[in-house]
Amino acid sequence: MSFKGEVEARCPHGCQPFETEVWSFIRGDASPELRASLLARECNLLLCPGCDKPFYAEAPYVYLEPAAEILAFVFPESCKKQAARWRKKMREDFLAMRKALGAQLPLDAEPVVFFGPEGLSELLEAEDFHREETDVMECVAKGLGLGLYRVSPSYARKERMPAVLPCAAGPRGRVTLDDIRAGLARLLEANDALGAFRDCLRKLEGKAGRLPPPAKALAEGAADAGGGTRRQGRPFPEEPDVLLSPEGGSGSPAESACEPSDRGLRTSDGEE
Repeated sequence: MSFKGEVEARCPHGCQPFETEVWSFIRGDASPELRASLLARECNLLLCPGCDKPFYAEAPYVYLEPAAEILAFVFPESCKKQAARWRKKMREDFLAMRKALGAQLPLDAEPVVFFGPEGLSELLEAEDFHREETDVMECVAKGLGLGLYRVSPSYARKERMPAVLPCAAGPRGRVTLDDIRAGLARLLEANDALGAFRDCLRKLEGKAGRLPPPAKALAEGAADAGGGTRRQGRPFPEEPDVLLSPEGGSGSPAESACEPSDRGLRTSDGEE
């Protein structure tokens, strides 16, 4: 659920201040239209009633997308002059959010901070680009009878690797690095145009040690529609509408300007 707050907006061209609502908390998975506005860099973009010129509200907001393990604090560009101060405030707010949201907040999610709308927009663009390549991989892997190993998305971003990897199914769903290397090799024999997976195989070749950490949704297994438990590394099921593993609900200011407002908070449904 996403929330709005009421703020006093000040046009940078010196027009009369005016009261308006801006988004203060956005759940990207629950509000796809707001996620799209972030991609287009139009979130909290206001139109001055005095001069009809657009400008961004000098108000911070939080973006959360649990399945992708994205938690971002977006401050106005003007706050960059006091970046250390606002990073400290972000940490305090993050601890409060973790206490309030509990299980809704991925345990390993570490917040990122942006000043201005560009950084978050670029992050989401990259997520969508990699998701498209992953969709192709999953289609090829299914045809090859390979399983899937879903990596913690935040770890995958940090290590610049795909968040879903093909693998040869291990016994009872147990997966090893050798299973993943074998799955990547078979995938690339069938389609050598999947650059991110080719780079991943190179990174994993000759590497020893633990598997990349799994996506949190799968750390202890997830009950499927039939009451069973899905495990990492299982081959695709016969029914296309039953996934190997859950995907988070889908398949495949100046000081005063940066202070969040708690006045008139509203949800994306318009409820107080």
